[in-house]
Amino acid sequence: MKCRNCPYGEEDFKRRMCCYEKIAQERGIPNDIYHNLKPEDAADEFEQFLWCDKVGGKVFWAYKCEDAYEQPVICRNHSKQKRKNKRERDQKYKNHLKFLTESINKYPSPAICVDEIWLEDQGYIENPKPYYKRCYRDNHKSGRFKYYKKHSNRCVRRYKGEIHSKGNQYRKIFDYSWSVD
Repeated sequence: MKCRNCPYGEEDFKRRMCCYEKIAQERGIPNDIYHNLKPEDAADEFEQFLWCDKVGGKVFWAYKCEDAYEQPVICRNHSKQKRKNKRERDQKYKNHLKFLTESINKYPSPAICVDEIWLEDQGYIENPKPYYKRCYRDNHKSGRFKYYKKHSNRCVRRYKGEIHSKGNQYRKIFDYSWSVD
């Protein structure tokens, strides 16, 4: 809301505009009171010098109240971005796998490029349609994880030295993560 439309300063603004129009009609635009002030610029000029009862002073030295800076609230119930369809979601996932394969160099690799396929009669041959495949670790209940978890637990149980309860000191007895990976 502009100060010229605010109920606290509207009266003073109308008075100033009325005086300007009266003097502009009598003396013309270049005059000794308002000099070369044009009618389209007069409203902005008088808004700075009007008396606001809410702030208790003129706007140019007492500043504007918080009502002048409020933005109108616009309610939007919809997202700006449309929902992706199945093909777009699949393409995004494939691009993510490609990024994981090319840029993240750690062991075990989070994704691999399958560019060779196995045929029993010919062995490995080049894949005409290479693709990226996500690599997951097997769970801890089967395979080598199960073996090393049992082994590490046995090592900790049979350890004869002192194990401090705080600070995960049991990990120093048998390093489970390095044995498995």
